Amino acid sequence: MGNHGSNLDDILAEDMHHWYNKFMRESPSGLITLFELKTILNLRGMSENANSYVDQVFFTFDMDGDGYIDFVEYIAAISLMLKGEINQKLKWYFKLFDQDGNGKIDREELETIFSAIQDITRNRDIDPEEIVSAHI
Repeated sequence: MGNHGSNLDDILAEDMHHWYNKFMRESPSGLITLFELKTILNLRGMSENANSYVDQVFFTFDMDGDGYIDFVEYIAAISLMLKGEINQKLKWYFKLFDQDGNGKIDREELETIFSAIQDITRNRDIDPEEIVSAHI
């Protein structure tokens, strides 16, 4: 039984080592700025909506609000995305989509989100207004 725990610990340690090395390759200073995040993700020449969406992603991961994503915040973000429970993910997505922080996601916020995602993925098959109208 202890052997199983040991294997799990080894796997978690290997994951942590992998993510630490990746983080330090991407940001040798140990801190990722908003500009660096956009560079890492190769997000240049985006529309205003797409820029705003990426900014919002950054600020939801910058949990202490200091303008940087440090390794602890980075690991928390990776952990949430890869291993988080559905309730945790839903809370994070809601916070991300509720751009004005009023506790509601309105039609304009949805259109902004869909437009930003389309700009980032460079897929504009359907107008964001049509997507929102079809689902509301």
